[in-house]
Amino acid sequence: MNAAKQIESDDIFAEFLNDEYNAEVYSSGIIAAASVSQSLKALKEGITKIDEALESHVTEHYEDLINQATGMDILEESLGLVHGRVEQLQRSMMNIKRRLSEPYRQMQTRTEQLNHLQKTCDVLRRVSRIQYLSKRLKQQLESGNKEITKTAQTFNELDYLYGNGDLKGISAVDKDVEWIQMGRKKVESQAEQLLEQGLSSLNQNQTSTALQVFHNFGKLKPTVKRVLEASCLEMRRELKAVLAGKMEQQFNGLAPGGVSLGGSAGWRAGFWSSLDKWTTQVTGHFDQIHVLHRTLGRRKDPTTHKSLLEECGSTPIEVFVQNLQDTLEESLHNNVNNSTKAALDADYPKILRLLLGLWKHFKSKLNVEGLETVLLPDIDVHGILMGHQCTYLARSLNKLLDPIALAFPGREVPSLSEVENIIRILLGEVSAARGDTQLKQMGIKNGTKAIREIISRCENLVMHGSSVNYITSAPNEYQIKNLQVINILCLVYTKIPDISDSLVFISDEVWSAISETLDTILTPFRSQIEHIFGTIHETDYNFEKTELSDYSTYINLIEETVNHLWKEYISQLTLKETIAPKIKDFQDSLLSLYLYHLSVIRPLSEGGKMKLASDIAEIERIFLQHFERDRMCDSFRNLRSFRAALFLPDRDLVTLKNVPLPILLNHLFSRAGDDLASPYKVAGWTPNQYVAWLHSHPDEVIDMISGAVQWYENMVRESNITSYDEIYPILMQILKQ
Repeated sequence: MNAAKQIESDDIFAEFLNDEYNAEVYSSGIIAAASVSQSLKALKEGITKIDEALESHVTEHYEDLINQATGMDILEESLGLVHGRVEQLQRSMMNIKRRLSEPYRQMQTRTEQLNHLQKTCDVLRRVSRIQYLSKRLKQQLESGNKEITKTAQTFNELDYLYGNGDLKGISAVDKDVEWIQMGRKKVESQAEQLLEQGLSSLNQNQTSTALQVFHNFGKLKPTVKRVLEASCLEMRRELKAVLAGKMEQQFNGLAPGGVSLGGSAGWRAGFWSSLDKWTTQVTGHFDQIHVLHRTLGRRKDPTTHKSLLEECGSTPIEVFVQNLQDTLEESLHNNVNNSTKAALDADYPKILRLLLGLWKHFKSKLNVEGLETVLLPDIDVHGILMGHQCTYLARSLNKLLDPIALAFPGREVPSLSEVENIIRILLGEVSAARGDTQLKQMGIKNGTKAIREIISRCENLVMHGSSVNYITSAPNEYQIKNLQVINILCLVYTKIPDISDSLVFISDEVWSAISETLDTILTPFRSQIEHIFGTIHETDYNFEKTELSDYSTYINLIEETVNHLWKEYISQLTLKETIAPKIKDFQDSLLSLYLYHLSVIRPLSEGGKMKLASDIAEIERIFLQHFERDRMCDSFRNLRSFRAALFLPDRDLVTLKNVPLPILLNHLFSRAGDDLASPYKVAGWTPNQYVAWLHSHPDEVIDMISGAVQWYENMVRESNITSYDEIYPILMQILKQ
């Protein structure tokens, strides 16, 4: 092995181990290098080494080599045995092949003969059937439309029998081909007419018969597709013509030759008439597709038992409606000229109403048996018409705001007729949007802006400050302006429900403006009446019955003030019923304040009670002159109840329920002795200060009175007084209740 490694590592012998070794190339190289003798010597030495190595290897592995030689002999014998058996097997196979080849050839021949016989029989059967069907077809064709479906079925069977033309050349068949083809065309033409008549008259029986014919012909799917395409094409063509303004010459008042009259009334009337006619045509097309769809769903294939709708593989209604949506989007965006756009912008509610009416009709037609699974596309009519909608709403808002701007030019107050005109315009704009919920909401939004603009303009006209804070013999120009503003706001307030129920929410804002403006009129009178009420405590109510005189002098002042308010100011308001709630609040507040003043009068004798009852009766008379409708309201009932309570014994006041508790408790102090001081004396206030506090802090009155009673208890204990005032236990009993 060492010798082999030495030879492999030797450069001279390594070349002999190369797979690409070439003796001629090697020899030519040695000769060219003039080293032939050296190379021969080296080769001889190498051969000697190899021989020595082989001899050494054989010596070392002698037994292994002998065993391998013996094994080779055994292998050779085994191969010879196998070779003999293989030759024997081949001879057997040849014998089998010779035995089978003849039966195979015979079987192949018989099979070909059988195949030819079967084809011949099939041709004969088909020819026989064709001859029979040809005779029957002649009879069916003579009967016309009565048996048209059976005729189509016969044609369908003949087509199947003719197959791929392998019967061509058979005289018994060829002689009938020409007239059969002519008959087929005739039946197809009759089916076309029948389908057209059935769809035009919405007759499901005729439509069903025609569809069955086309199904028997194998042309159902292309026929349905053709009907849909024809309807969609006509619908698209007519809409483009209408939007392009090609209908002018059909109407009176238009220029000859089809010249557009632009925004004239005649052209616009013609345009909307054409558009309305187009929607009617679309409705007619849809009704036809509706009949087609229902008929396809009801009719079934007698072989597969599937409906013709399933065989057709489409839903005509969904296809038609989707095509209509695409047509509208494309046409309204790309086929609208300036005149048409102006008409659509100006009368946007009309086009919206027409399109929504179409979709409403579509949906109503789906509420029948067999169309439950039909899903109409979710069309966004508002999205398609968005551009026209925005323009219309902007113009509508300007149409509302422009008259307001003209009616309120500066500091001048508009007349009621001008405001009524604004309201009529507002009513018209809101009414125009009533056909659709979304448009109605937007119209309400514009109406809200207009009403708020009126409120804002009116608020800017209202006068405040010293110019309206004084009562004069007659209203000054500033007060008159405020009264005029109130009339305007009251008119708007009363008309809001007529415009739309959805605008009722804005009524609160209008009422707030009315209330604030009316306060500029009522506040000076309130101040004067409150001042007069304050003089009650300067009136003497501590005298005997024998000294009883007429009612107090302040009553005349109250009557003069109330009558002045009503005759000179309230009388100038045209809608007094509108402000009645505000006037009632004004009256109730004054009567409540008056009761508080009466409850704290002290001292109060029996004669004073008589005089006080007369004062109450006069106050009731004065206010009821102008507030007769409020005779049974709480403020008057409280006033009458207090007048009756003046003459009740002290103990009976404990169970009195129809007099407000703060009034009753304060009145009990008036019946007490000097030691049981009134709450206002305990607090160090004047009666007027105390009444003002009572009126503004109704929830704290009981605590105030309880504090005064507690002060009295402490005073009694500190003064070592042996008994309480006889009113004290009554006060305590009522407070505990």
